[in-house]
Amino acid sequence: MEYRWRHGSACTRAALRRGPPTACPPPLPARSPQVNGSGAAATSPFAAGTGGASLNGSTSDAQEDNADEHRTPVPHRCDPAVCVPTPPPPLLSPLPPLPPQVFEALDAAQPTLMHSLSVHVAPSTLEWQGIGCSYMTPTGPKEVLADVWGIAQPGEMQALLGPSGAGKSTFMDILAMRKSIGNLSGRLLVNGARSSKRFIKKTAYVPQEDNFVPTMTTWEVMSFYAEIILPGKWSPQRRKDRIREVLSEVGLAHAHRTIVGGMLPGGLMMRGLSGGERKRLAIATGILAAPSVLFLDEPTSGLDSFAALTVMGYLKRMVREQSHVVIASIHQPRSAIWLMFDAVTLLASGRLMYHGPREGITPWFGSLGYHYDPSLHGVPSDWALDLVAIGFAKPARFYGHTITTRDELLSVSSNFKAHYLQENGLTGAESGEGKKDRLGNIIHVPSASNTAALASGGQSPSGARESAAGAGGNALLAEAKGGAAADATFASSAWKQYKTLFGRELLAITRNPFDVAGRTLTFAWVGIVMGILYYGMPFNAGSARSRLNLVYMLLSFYCLMPYISMGLYSADKKFYLSDASSQLYRPLAYYLAKISAITPFQIVSACVFGFTVYGMGGLRPGYEAVLKNGFINTVMYLIATQVLHACAVIAPNQDVAFMLSILWTTIQLLLSGFFVNFPEVLNYWITYLRYISATYYSFEAVAMNEFGGVYLSCANGLSETEVAFLLGAFPNASNPQRNQLRLFFANPSPDCVLDTNSILTYFNFHRPFWMSAVILLAYLGICHLLTFAAMLIAARRERR
Repeated sequence: MEYRWRHGSACTRAALRRGPPTACPPPLPARSPQVNGSGAAATSPFAAGTGGASLNGSTSDAQEDNADEHRTPVPHRCDPAVCVPTPPPPLLSPLPPLPPQVFEALDAAQPTLMHSLSVHVAPSTLEWQGIGCSYMTPTGPKEVLADVWGIAQPGEMQALLGPSGAGKSTFMDILAMRKSIGNLSGRLLVNGARSSKRFIKKTAYVPQEDNFVPTMTTWEVMSFYAEIILPGKWSPQRRKDRIREVLSEVGLAHAHRTIVGGMLPGGLMMRGLSGGERKRLAIATGILAAPSVLFLDEPTSGLDSFAALTVMGYLKRMVREQSHVVIASIHQPRSAIWLMFDAVTLLASGRLMYHGPREGITPWFGSLGYHYDPSLHGVPSDWALDLVAIGFAKPARFYGHTITTRDELLSVSSNFKAHYLQENGLTGAESGEGKKDRLGNIIHVPSASNTAALASGGQSPSGARESAAGAGGNALLAEAKGGAAADATFASSAWKQYKTLFGRELLAITRNPFDVAGRTLTFAWVGIVMGILYYGMPFNAGSARSRLNLVYMLLSFYCLMPYISMGLYSADKKFYLSDASSQLYRPLAYYLAKISAITPFQIVSACVFGFTVYGMGGLRPGYEAVLKNGFINTVMYLIATQVLHACAVIAPNQDVAFMLSILWTTIQLLLSGFFVNFPEVLNYWITYLRYISATYYSFEAVAMNEFGGVYLSCANGLSETEVAFLLGAFPNASNPQRNQLRLFFANPSPDCVLDTNSILTYFNFHRPFWMSAVILLAYLGICHLLTFAAMLIAARRERR
């Protein structure tokens, strides 16, 4: 059955207010916003609330409602040319309007709100046409979204509903321009013009899980975001004033010195802000730069009932007082939260099931024969989710007449799409019957004229749409624009981002006891144990073997000790990817800041370990020998930590990172040249792997440093263990000959010396120390390049 209706008809208005005997399908939202005489976007006749002029007249819904109270009741009539009668639907909504007491209670709890702010929010209208997304899988193409339409206007809070797997996250990623992979189709319009990458600076995306450093305070978190996203021309005092304003807006002014808290890498739980306060802090970072559009992924997840109501109350007040557009995906909102939303987008299996005012969702489905019973179904949002969920049994005594098959779901979706397109006058190519726009049009960089029109809130190239943004555009974006087009995406310079990120890394490192203090203490006690084991080695021929063992064991421990920091590397990856998905700062600025902050602490840990063992073990004396050994050991440790860091970035999880790291460590230990003499290996081809072993070059360098040009005295003879080892090298010697050798090794001449260059010759060590040092530094540089490349790839993959 096909329905037709006109905007503002008596039939549709009466159906929405009184639930007449013959109901009509509710009208759909207007395709484009209407602008009143003052320049503000007027409310659609399908929108909730008062104060908006209808499209077909100047009388507002509120005025008509007041007139209805004094109007003589007349039988309701429905023009057959307008709509086809249907069975009476249930009441529009059993829930009363949101009582003012809810906002009064929230105002009493946090009375300081968004009045007299220093930053004005430039209203923006966001419209999406025919949005689709599909992936190519081994079994063929998989469609995640299919032809989704809708609009979000300034001062509107819109709920994104849908069962699990409905495509909500993908849809929100596309709207927020965070989607980078997949076959995308459709158009995304901002104030009537196709969106560009500049639109990202007019939006904010608040993920379900926040990305705050647990050891930072609320003020420090806000200061970090202020330095990164606010215009570089702002003075420090203006930034502080803006931070105070925003913290007051979200009710966190009293907690500006409170630690954020949370789980530290390593498993230590740090107490701090409550769940609701952390969620409000996430919202505060989102609205700091006064975005026109705010996207929120599950803003009430993990919160108790009152905390969820408080958070949504702040969002509603933002929308009401600052003309933000808020689009929030949400599951099972309580009735008070449900009544806060102005509009609803309902998805199921990637299809658009409904888009329009919250009040219209029950009469729309009622007109299709799916009736809502408040005594049985509870909140309309729960009923709508149950209605479109398929794949499991839904007994009629609980669900009534409901959607049970995919064909039925597709039919309902097609029905709504047809009415939406007809209501908004979208036909032909615009409705998807013609050629579809692909990814290039969603992420479209407009021409100079189009960019100017978009920034000023002007018309699209066709001039068919009016802008709701006015001539001012986004003030923050205008101030943040620099000279170079490449830097237009970022509000702050690369140098400022580096300094800010460096400061955050220092706070994260120095305030985490498992990071600096724990790692340094671990290095210290392991070094002490090893030093005690080799304590007091004499500087003579009898200690040659022990010295060789000790310098190799030092290198081995430098390969193994970074594993204690694998959890830190995985946590760092989480922080970076979350920021990278929002394009918060330049990847190079983050990487340089990270390396600059952590490297000095790594050098300290390596030196504490190395010099402790070196001194207690009594290795080769002399400042030059000590410094050379410390340099090689430190570079080896930096290489090992960098490889593990790269593995943590490349791997999808920490378990895979461990496996990749162990593979590298195995090559380092076995192909160092200590365990096997390479010319004696039967499968000689495998020995070429030693050239990718940093330990191979390090072992040669420390051995050359320890034994090069050294003659060890053997006047006191060799120990019994060493004599027995040497005699075993001559198994065919007669007993008299063995006895003579024993006497010689036990009591050599007073001028007996051991030329340790023979040890270097045995291991085929001949490379100069400086050459080994250069090779190791180049090895470290390559590791950094690989890690940075892995970060870029991981960030692109994270944007999905």
